[in-house]
Amino acid sequence: MIEVWDEIAAMQRRMDGLAREFLGPRARPTTPDLPLFLRRPFLPATDVFARGDDMVIRMELAGIDPEKDVVVTFEEGQLVIRGERHQVEEVKDEDYFRMEAAYGTFERRIHVPEGVDEKKILAEYADGVLVITVPKVAKVEVPPKAKVIPVKVVTPTKAATPTKAVNAA
Repeated sequence: MIEVWDEIAAMQRRMDGLAREFLGPRARPTTPDLPLFLRRPFLPATDVFARGDDMVIRMELAGIDPEKDVVVTFEEGQLVIRGERHQVEEVKDEDYFRMEAAYGTFERRIHVPEGVDEKKILAEYADGVLVITVPKVAKVEVPPKAKVIPVKVVTPTKAATPTKAVNAA
């Protein structure tokens, strides 16, 4: 689905280039005639990397209240991050010259190594970034049940930095 939006964005850039070519550099950018509900869905940028023996998921969630609008669960060997970014100001579609910000609900599923102790998974939010740390794999005999992981809002100094990329789901 994302590829369709990438194609539309590429076509939009070509149209803007043609408008500048024929109308000069002061030509206003074109706007697609897509209604708001057909715009690119909100899918937060997500990094998954290793820090020591831990797996770290870092997700950009600017403009979201993590205590109200984000739920992190551990289900069947996956971290599931669900949430919603609300549009703060109501603006009619025809009043937009360009709309690049995305709003709406999202869900990301990230596979984690087998045998993770779900009680030790830590989710922290600071400066618009959610950082989930999955500690080193522990030997577990019984598969864990689904569990909600609380998101703790912390000071900005605890934001993670990627060190080694890992494939995300």
